[in-house]
Amino acid sequence: MTLINANKVNFKNFKKESYNEKFIIFLFSFLPISLILGNSAINSNILIIDLFFLLTCYRQKQWSWIRNKYFYFFISIWIYLVINSIFTESVAESFFDTIRKEIVYPKNDSIIRSVGFIRFIIFLFAVQYFFFNSKKIFNQIFLYWTLIIFIVLIDVIFERIIGFNLLGFESPSSFRIVSFFKDELIVGGFILGFSFLISGYLFRLTKNDKVKKIFPSIFFCLSIICIYLSGERSNFIKALFIVSTILLLIKDAHIYIKKKYIFLFIIIGVALPTLVYEEVYFRQTQFFNRIQLYDQGSVYERFGHIKHFAHYEVAWQIIKDYPIFGVGNLKFRYICHNKKYSNDEINYTNERCSNHPHQVNLEILSEQGIIGYLIIIFTIFSILFNSFKIYRKTGNLIHLSSILFVLTFFIPLLPTGSFFSTFNGSIFWINFSLVHAFLNKPNY
Repeated sequence: MTLINANKVNFKNFKKESYNEKFIIFLFSFLPISLILGNSAINSNILIIDLFFLLTCYRQKQWSWIRNKYFYFFISIWIYLVINSIFTESVAESFFDTIRKEIVYPKNDSIIRSVGFIRFIIFLFAVQYFFFNSKKIFNQIFLYWTLIIFIVLIDVIFERIIGFNLLGFESPSSFRIVSFFKDELIVGGFILGFSFLISGYLFRLTKNDKVKKIFPSIFFCLSIICIYLSGERSNFIKALFIVSTILLLIKDAHIYIKKKYIFLFIIIGVALPTLVYEEVYFRQTQFFNRIQLYDQGSVYERFGHIKHFAHYEVAWQIIKDYPIFGVGNLKFRYICHNKKYSNDEINYTNERCSNHPHQVNLEILSEQGIIGYLIIIFTIFSILFNSFKIYRKTGNLIHLSSILFVLTFFIPLLPTGSFFSTFNGSIFWINFSLVHAFLNKPNY
């Protein structure tokens, strides 16, 4: 009787573990889809992961992750963001008293965003705890990601050729591709955030099969081509940086295919649509043509015709006005309306305002000040440095891809999305969470 009861208990525990495992796989596999569905979906997805992680820790009395040295760094960032937002709130209010007729300032918006930043910190440790809990979970999540991203790649090519995506939505212009993102021009960043991670996984998965190893090579090259076709210039530059670094750092034996064939495939894949679609070539080369350096002329004469430069210039002026603590989270979009930040030397001075400066370094400096910037950069780059040392020992392509993606986020002057926004922030923290997880489980 006792034996029977024990078996029942074990069976129940087995079923419970099985359900938990399936739930974890679903939550993490759903991340790319939630990014497509929008901010509400991705925030809900991350929040559920966070809550399930905390609940699991409570049930299992497993709080060792709190003793992780980096946990204190991340909590310091969060505390700084919250306190800085509280104190800069009064600064903003005194400023907005003079322009309330022109702009509606959402009180406490800065504080809410700063408090909400905690979700990414908990998510980072949840990835290490769940994602790296078993090989089965790890493999199944990556296989689901592969399927989702492959469908998106096919959709990008379909939309470029036909003019509308698989769901029937037309492209907003001949220059850009939206894929499943409706009117949001972000599919290139989406592909960039996942494709190289997946490529690294597929190369490892197929390393012993001479036939199957062709698929990850095609996936790898196709991802770069689709980023190019999307018309997103900054993400294409990031992709080229990642590809070049990967091919320089790894040996042929690690990638399981000759590097020259990869280069050839990419060149052909970029050249063919360029010959067929002149607008694609124009879109991608326009960036390089605009930033030509001349022998003479001021900074404004050389760069003032670039639209993003208006945002950069305003951000720089704000940094000079509020160097230590910045203006607070989410405040750039309001402070930039001050007429003193207009500049007739800039072609787009009337469009100087945006939700953020479109450059992550300038965004953090203008909103969080030098102190906030140093805290964030020190934490992130100390983890990147230690991670890269581990990669040199393991040669893990997934690990390398996540490191390089995070690095591209901080390339100076290159236009970026907001560090604190839901879409860009989520993609960043998915990659950065993997970087951090590999520190503790390098051979995964």
